[in-house]
Amino acid sequence: MYILMVELRGRPERLEELEPALRSLAAAARAEPGIACYAVQRRADRPDTFLLCEWYRDEAAWEAHMALAPVREALGRFDALLAEPPGITRCDPVALACRPA
Repeated sequence: MYILMVELRGRPERLEELEPALRSLAAAARAEPGIACYAVQRRADRPDTFLLCEWYRDEAAWEAHMALAPVREALGRFDALLAEPPGITRCDPVALACRPA
């Protein structure tokens, strides 16, 4: 597994654009065979901050994801939508307890 935790802090005046862009990325991720999970959450205590949990089969699947046109387009808009660069943390799984909702 290739797991990333990503923190995105949006510009307050651009949040109405950032959230739909993130929803669109998650919707597109459903069709990618190399993605095990792609979840977008909004911090309850900081509504300008989104947390993404991205689980890929392997690093090659992440690279394939990053090469897709919708992803490149979204990343190209991040400079205008984000208040600061994304915080990206690479994680190794320790214990999993997942099941479909």
